Amino acid sequence: MRRTLPVIVLLIIASLIRLYNLSLPPLFFDESIHATILKSLFQGTYRYDPAYHGPLLYYILYAPVKLLGESEFSLRILPAITGVVVALTPLLYRRFLGSKAALIASTLVTISAVIVNYSRFCRADIFQLLFTALFVYFIFRYLEREKRLTDFKLDRDTLLLVAAFTFLALFATLKETFYPIAAIFLLYFIFDVKKFRLSDLAVSIAVFFAIYSAFYTNFFTYTTPLTNFSEFPAVKAVSYWKYQHDIARIAGPWYYYLELILLYDLPAFLAAAFAVYVIIKKRTNFEAFAAYWFLSSLIFFSYMQEKVPWLDVHILFPMYLLTGIGLSRLDLDGKKISALAALCILFSAYGSIHVNHINPVNPAEPALYLPTQYDVREFAEKTKNETVYVFTSVGEYWPLAWYLRDHRAYFITTGVEGRSFISGNYIVVNATNDMRLDKTNLEFVETMVVRCWTFWTTPELQRIPAFLAFREPLTDVSCMNFSVYRAI
Repeated sequence: MRRTLPVIVLLIIASLIRLYNLSLPPLFFDESIHATILKSLFQGTYRYDPAYHGPLLYYILYAPVKLLGESEFSLRILPAITGVVVALTPLLYRRFLGSKAALIASTLVTISAVIVNYSRFCRADIFQLLFTALFVYFIFRYLEREKRLTDFKLDRDTLLLVAAFTFLALFATLKETFYPIAAIFLLYFIFDVKKFRLSDLAVSIAVFFAIYSAFYTNFFTYTTPLTNFSEFPAVKAVSYWKYQHDIARIAGPWYYYLELILLYDLPAFLAAAFAVYVIIKKRTNFEAFAAYWFLSSLIFFSYMQEKVPWLDVHILFPMYLLTGIGLSRLDLDGKKISALAALCILFSAYGSIHVNHINPVNPAEPALYLPTQYDVREFAEKTKNETVYVFTSVGEYWPLAWYLRDHRAYFITTGVEGRSFISGNYIVVNATNDMRLDKTNLEFVETMVVRCWTFWTTPELQRIPAFLAFREPLTDVSCMNFSVYRAI
């Protein structure tokens, strides 16, 4: 009972914090795009595009949307359930870390502001994190027993390696983040190659490519990705995202993720840094891997010019393992260690409750990327069965396009000049088109705040205490607003 009670408590907390009020924040623009691409899977026309990530996400979303209808809840329910499972995965590592370290790590994953947020989000990231964590677990289970490279045997260890590669393959069919993370892992395990059996590797690699090929070819109904080199998923993925890095599409300073970690997990980070120090002095194989996993992920994502908060989950998970290691290795009595663990947990939990429940559209929160404001959903609800013309650029009309999917809505990106409207029509324009719109016979209805942001990576230092205490912005808030008119 002493071992199961913490698991039950964490399960309840993880479920509540991820599932409660799941539809509260409006869909962010990425979520609305994923929902729209999902329609191509329903129609049988889906083709892999690295800009919108791998096919498995859409297969995962298919069932709840098909059963429950398309809604914020149905799009987010499986990521949320997966997030609950992710919260408990550090407990699998008890055999490698010890019970105390695993429990601390699991608690931090359970309440992490960033990990919880992207468990309540229609993106691939939380599924990737689960498959990564399970890959690590099974490959270390495989390495527990001595083997020789030239042995030929099919046994329990073979199944463990096949399980590891199965989760690796599922990760590979989700998102292009697979390729750098797989390279990071390969660089580590290549030095342990003599601990693997070639026969196990052969079977596992075959399973990997069977899964990989099945999803990228729509279960072998579209075989071009296997017969055309330029269409091979890995080639498309690496070339596309290398180009995005080269042009710095979503650029940010090298310390982007470090700053994000400090704002939400400062005490946990300090404990993790201590863990790296003690691991250097005295370590087990898994502890060394945890330090390598965290540091290499932090360095890689800090280098890449794709600075977005959801990638932080790949850094935070191994960091929380290190936090558990660091606190459990302190030469202090149990009460002092518990107090330090409580400090780490409470600091993280305070930010998490604000990000995910108190104000999940607050642009002051660095964990939220261009959060959609409530105005968008409220406008859609007020204009049901109405005709709406939206004049804006392609990138600006998400997620409004999703919220107006059942309206008579027309999205026009060629300009507003010379247009006329029938009485009762709603006209929504961005700032550029608002200056060009002929407002004769139009009445102004409202300003719709679509999404807001701050440039938090260069904070005004005197604002940091107010952010930490009251979640006030670190710099001035900017917003993308649309003007709404009605023809009379």
